This record gives sequence, structure tokens and C-alpha cells, in this order.
Amino acid sequence: MRLRHFLLLSLTVVLCACPCKKGNEDVENEPAELLWETSALSIIEQIAPDDSLCYQIDLTLDTLAGDSLLARNLAAVLRDSVLLKPRCATVEEAMKAFADSTTADWKAEIAERYDPESDFNQMLQFSYAVEGFSLKTNRDDILSYQVTKDYYLGGPHGIYDIHYYNFDKKSGKLVNIRDIVPADKEKEVLKQMEAQLLEDWDAKDVAELQEKTGILMLNDLFLTNNFLLKKDSIEFLFNQYEIAPYAAGLISVTIKTPSNSPSMGRN
Repeated sequence: MRLRHFLLLSLTVVLCACPCKKGNEDVENEPAELLWETSALSIIEQIAPDDSLCYQIDLTLDTLAGDSLLARNLAAVLRDSVLLKPRCATVEEAMKAFADSTTADWKAEIAERYDPESDFNQMLQFSYAVEGFSLKTNRDDILSYQVTKDYYLGGPHGIYDIHYYNFDKKSGKLVNIRDIVPADKEKEVLKQMEAQLLEDWDAKDVAELQEKTGILMLNDLFLTNNFLLKKDSIEFLFNQYEIAPYAAGLISVTIKTPSNSPSMGRN
């Protein structure tokens, strides 16, 4: 998703809640006990009163209705980890606080850098879009949730990244990678990840992989918490700059679930 900058003359803020489902699956495919709501906030404002250029914030997050532990833990992740506003009581409050603090920072920077005669004012068209929604996987015991961020804060290009969160539906707990890969299995899993990357990119060794793709040029593989749980496998996702330069994009590697990892009550 790439943002378009709309030439609007007023500030628009929309907060809403409605039953819905994001992603490729319809709401009917979700288990009956999971009822979804959407909270959305959108801001479009000119960078200067007499300039047609605008900055923009778009936040759209699906949350679970009700007061279950699963719903509370998902909301906590969205407030604390996605919006970075742990002191807020609700996701909606966190969205508003995030937008307020972000626009305040942007306005201060724009006021300092804006020049009506400059040819570089387009670099002040800051944007920040966040979208969160559940994913349909083949794990009936796990709620998988995806957050995408697409933002431009000046410079030559924007940033696009994806983060996965996995919740045990029975306990409501956010699943950590250490719940799946014990410490004594870490080296084995990292070797599997490396071998799979070499196979995926048809490289005979890490040096060739680096030369062909840029992968592992910045950092070695590590056991990231950004993963998606499937029935018999784990998909690890590395965002831009984590293990490779920007041009390499998002890097995904899928391996079989370690044989002695906790079952998480899978069906």
C-alpha cells in the first residue's frame, strides 16, 4: 500500500467501531466466539496555509469485542507495542494520543524547515499509515494478527514493514518465540533458517547469498519474535534493514516447527 496525498483544506478525524474482518477471509470464516470491531482515525492537513502539499496519518486497527483475556491482551499489544502509548486505557485513546504527538512533532519540524521558495517542500509531506487485522491460518488454536506500517518521514524513500503477533486462543497469551523454540534448539533453528534461505535463493553459501541478494550483509540471522505460526511450520519475517539493505525488501523464511516445541494446545 502506498499513500496518496489528498489536497484537503481541513483536518478530518474519524473514529468508528463496527463488526468487520480485514484480509483475505470473510468474517463468516472466523470462529463464532471472535467478534471483531474496527477503530479508524484519519488526518490530512496542509503543511502550510498557502501550500497545497499535505501530511497524512491513517490508522485502522481491528480489535476483539468483549472483555475476554484474549481481547485485553490484543488491545494491550496494540496500545503498547504498535502505538507505543501504554498509559492509554483503550486502543482508541492510544490512536488519538499517537496522532496528537506525531502531528505535534511534524508541525514543529515543518515550521523549522518550511520555505515557501524551496523546491524540496515535498519532502515535508510526511505520512504514517498503520493497519492491523487477523489472519486466517491452519492453526485453529492460534489467533494470528498482522500489523502493517507504511510511512514516509522525509528522505529518499518511505518504509514499509509487517509485524506478526500470535495469541493462544485458550489462554489468551501472546506467544513468544521462546514458547516455540527452546534455548537448546536455537542454534539448530538458526541453521535450518540459513539452509532454507540458501535453498530459496539458489545460493551455495552465505557469501553467494549476500552477493546475489544482500541478505545477511547487515546482520546475522537471529531468532526474531516476528513470526507466523502455522500447523507444521513457522514463518519468520525480517523487515527492511534488519538483516539486509533497504533494497532487499522484506525477507521471509519458513521452516518446520521444531519436533519437541510446546504444542500450544493445537488441535
